[in-house]
Amino acid sequence: MRNERLYFVVSALVGVLWGLASWIRRLPTWRSRGQKGASAGVSTRILVIRMDELGDMVTTLPLLHAIRQENPLAAVDLWCKPLHKDWLAPQGLVNTIWTGDAPAPKEHYHWVLECRGNWQTLLYALRTWPQGRRDRGSIRLWRRLSGQSQLHEWDINLRIAAPLLNGNIEAITRFKTKGQPETPEGSGALLHGDDPQAVAEINLFKQRLDLGKYVVFHAGARKLLRRWSLQGWADLAHRLHEEFQLDIVFVGTPEERMDVDRIQEKLNFETFTYMEGRPIRYLIPLLARASLMVGNESGPMHLASATGCPTVGLFGPGEPEIFSPKAHNFRALHIKLPCNPCGQIRCVHPDNPCMNRITVDEVMKAVHDLFFFD
Repeated sequence: MRNERLYFVVSALVGVLWGLASWIRRLPTWRSRGQKGASAGVSTRILVIRMDELGDMVTTLPLLHAIRQENPLAAVDLWCKPLHKDWLAPQGLVNTIWTGDAPAPKEHYHWVLECRGNWQTLLYALRTWPQGRRDRGSIRLWRRLSGQSQLHEWDINLRIAAPLLNGNIEAITRFKTKGQPETPEGSGALLHGDDPQAVAEINLFKQRLDLGKYVVFHAGARKLLRRWSLQGWADLAHRLHEEFQLDIVFVGTPEERMDVDRIQEKLNFETFTYMEGRPIRYLIPLLARASLMVGNESGPMHLASATGCPTVGLFGPGEPEIFSPKAHNFRALHIKLPCNPCGQIRCVHPDNPCMNRITVDEVMKAVHDLFFFD
């Protein structure tokens, strides 16, 4: 944690100095009024960096869509963790996905956008010295020094890309109804679920189990304090099965299987699992075809909302006003206590943690709102 904070400070200072150096050298880090944009040509190369887990990577999708909308001829590459290449490559949002080691120095980028980096990504930018570099650290530093509140994750990512959006941030952050930005496809969904191999896998899964309309549950989370009670999941399954005649499909990692087994033991009807450690890209069409998804604050919750699936997110120690999907198909439930947000390691209310204060009735109310909103 201390090393991460040191990186944040150094990255922010580098970002401030980079902007000053760019201004002195008259590099187009900030575009002059009326300028069409340095990224209008096909030769412009942009590297987006996001060294984070699944949910955080999903929050970067609006940035990738926005860059594509405003810079259709530019080459846009992504540097991320290896687990993301499998599901992001079929989306067609980027040209090349770099994982692990840094891109070769010969891969000269005009712009480097660090949505979340590390020492390796910072040294790469310093070594290759692109025309412009933007990072979240310097934006957050300026806001903190000026007394402004923290931005939503989607918004801070778009501000990182501001010089490449032709001054069109306001238009891009103008959401349809309550939620998602327009995408090139015009559907409002940030992810498409039509990868042929993944779709074939999901269709076979549904046929084998004779699934009808179904709801996807994700009862896990990387941190224990983000997990709703097992009894809550069992009671919710009963209500959704009886009221909406929905089949229940549990998703998650193999490590979360024990909790799912304990939930299923509390039920008097058959439920199903999709937890065999399959690639993430197979999860996308499963979520896209679901009638509903309910999940703790974690990657599958973000993934579901991005596909357009009506989604209810259960938040405890986190901050939904900053980290929840900004989407018309999403409802966040959160009981905010004075201790929120916390470090998510040790709870000061161990007998009644904030996650367990969310009631099944509140979840059902959110489900009705999603199914019947105008």
